[in-house]
Amino acid sequence: MRTSVRFAIVLGLVMGGFTPAPLLAQDLSLPPLEEQVIEQSSSVEALGLVQNYMKTVRSLKADFIQLAPGGNQTNGTLYLERPGKIRFDYAGDVPFLVVSDGEVINFVDYEIGQVTKVPVSDTPLRALFGNGFDVTGIGAHIEQLDIGNQRFVSLTATMPNQPEAGEITVYFERSDSAPSGLVLRRWLVLDAQGQQTAVLISGNETNVELASSLWKFKDPRGLAKRPRRRR
Repeated sequence: MRTSVRFAIVLGLVMGGFTPAPLLAQDLSLPPLEEQVIEQSSSVEALGLVQNYMKTVRSLKADFIQLAPGGNQTNGTLYLERPGKIRFDYAGDVPFLVVSDGEVINFVDYEIGQVTKVPVSDTPLRALFGNGFDVTGIGAHIEQLDIGNQRFVSLTATMPNQPEAGEITVYFERSDSAPSGLVLRRWLVLDAQGQQTAVLISGNETNVELASSLWKFKDPRGLAKRPRRRR
């Protein structure tokens, strides 16, 4: 379970098969094969929408449900602030915390007293919470999709010079009522072994003031003989 938690946030860190929970199978389904991508000329519009989202949504608080390879399901609260800051607070007794201070993503394991650090710049995840993105630099592919009566914009990002880092596809729902015209709904992560993890997002609160303490954590290293708690 420990590796599956990490995999949902940074690419290429998980092994195992992807088995969605039955209750969430419909929410997690990729666009059906029979659905047609809107004509390629609309990709320019899609790029503009994503760029506008990056500029308009400076911070975010939302609920998340994560389905990792092997069927493990966790949930919690997501916090995001541009540029580069993100925090996944897992609910219940999950002894993990994922937090980025803008430069480094920290995977904190309070069960074994370990912290793993990965530079934000080394993952395609930077496409999600950066100030903007270089389409070529992250190997981005952007398109508009119609799924049933819903309209989506998808952003797929890779690291062209690090294919082993895997791939992330972020889905935004188009919404005329949203200030940016888009609402973050989910992302799918595919590692180099072809294993997939999904994260569903709901209850989006955008441009909220977030405490600076969210980007810090209690270091569990050296606390092996004492009870550990997430912070």
